[in-house]
Amino acid sequence: MDKRELKRLEKILFAMLGRQPDAFGIVMNEGGWISIKELHLTLMKETGFSHITKRGLTQFFSLYRPEKFEWQENYVRVRLELQSPGLTIYKEATPPELLYVSIRPKAHAHVIAHGLQSSNNKRIVLSTEKELALKIGKRRDKDPIIAAIMALKSSEAGIVYRKAGELLYLVEGLDPQWINIPPLPPVREKDKHREPKSSKAKPGGKKIPKGSAPSLEQIGAFVLRDTPSHIVSSELDKRNKNKKSRNRDPEWKKARRRKKRGAV
Repeated sequence: MDKRELKRLEKILFAMLGRQPDAFGIVMNEGGWISIKELHLTLMKETGFSHITKRGLTQFFSLYRPEKFEWQENYVRVRLELQSPGLTIYKEATPPELLYVSIRPKAHAHVIAHGLQSSNNKRIVLSTEKELALKIGKRRDKDPIIAAIMALKSSEAGIVYRKAGELLYLVEGLDPQWINIPPLPPVREKDKHREPKSSKAKPGGKKIPKGSAPSLEQIGAFVLRDTPSHIVSSELDKRNKNKKSRNRDPEWKKARRRKKRGAV
């Protein structure tokens, strides 16, 4: 990257981590730290920065060493004295009537049945804007599902919400009753009758029709490349047939053959 591009990158990273992290859908820990991986996933969705790789972002901090940032192994933050006041203090707050969350399609059925639960000591991130929830979801999945949360009603029922900036809220968990999520897509008729794939591998990786004999290649026989297998098979069958026919000849034919061989 040239100096101009480095300055552009430094400017947007400072806005992400030191000024308005909620506008980018970012939630940092209470020390202001965020992993390089998470930061890179966010940066890739910003116009003009999708070409920057995770390695390039790491090198930006480890080699360029911008003065406004602190970098430790796989984590980075804006220096505490440069952060906006109270940037990472997430206080309890009354949420608006509705909030939005992105869900991975793989977790669709689980959320309908069990709701949302936090994992790895990370709270669930909810957005006041549907578009921002979609943007957050697309960091992890191409087509995330957006669900609406009855935030105000659940708060009145005892669920604790914490405010993270102007656009984000955090929650420990939510039961299904507070989540308006689209229903599961209907199972297609052809999928209902589809038989599960067999885990047994066929010789040569190809399916052998029931009742038919495998080819020479399928049972591991050596076949010359320039000799098609059906020719080799037919030659073997021909020899075996001739041998069997000779064994069934009457004695007078066998005697005549012996006489001819003796004359020669």
